[in-house]
Amino acid sequence: MWRIRDAYELAELADRWNLSAADVRSLVGQGILKPSVRIVAQPAVVHAEERTAEDEPFWVPAEDKVYSGLADLALRDAFRLMREGEAYVTHFFLPGPGMLTLRGCEGLRLSKADLLVRCDHADYLQNEVVGMPAIEKEAFDFRLFFYDGTEFAFTLPQARALEFMLEQTRTGVPDQHYIEILKSVGSSSQRLSSLFSRKPYWARLLKKTAGHRGWYHLDPDFVIWRSVSS
Repeated sequence: MWRIRDAYELAELADRWNLSAADVRSLVGQGILKPSVRIVAQPAVVHAEERTAEDEPFWVPAEDKVYSGLADLALRDAFRLMREGEAYVTHFFLPGPGMLTLRGCEGLRLSKADLLVRCDHADYLQNEVVGMPAIEKEAFDFRLFFYDGTEFAFTLPQARALEFMLEQTRTGVPDQHYIEILKSVGSSSQRLSSLFSRKPYWARLLKKTAGHRGWYHLDPDFVIWRSVSS
């Protein structure tokens, strides 16, 4: 007799719910849709959660075992998979709570096709998220904000450039040529460094895309921060 399914394929649910690729990326990036993967017969260390006197969590190795079953991705790994299409992952989360660390390898090579959604989480999304009207939130002001312990202050054209890059990231085209970035804000500058003159910390947010001269993307850590803090 067949066992009842414990998870759906993410692509299957996206098709059922009529979600575009951009919708899925946005839900994953905001931590609303939490993907899982299936691990089969992998040597691993299971860690148990404990807490300090200040109630801060930390992980303690509890058991060595060969693990098979569903495991959940951390937000950072889930977003990287959605952005880059594949990633090597070594750490996973288990219900309980618990954490799983794979032993003796560089991690599992995962792609978007491996992404699953636990049945109970799919039920939650169906009931609480899918089809619900979007709640309009106060617009984020890129002209002045605090991130990673630093105060960032930008002019209006500079702020619009960052907003443009975030919009492109959320629609699935995070890498943009500098000319397109300048055009998006109507700048007559010939270089991004000229647009962001006297703001040296702009390079912490806009990163050069490796192997593509003149192309840039928003720092993934900043994108995650914007998603979870919105």
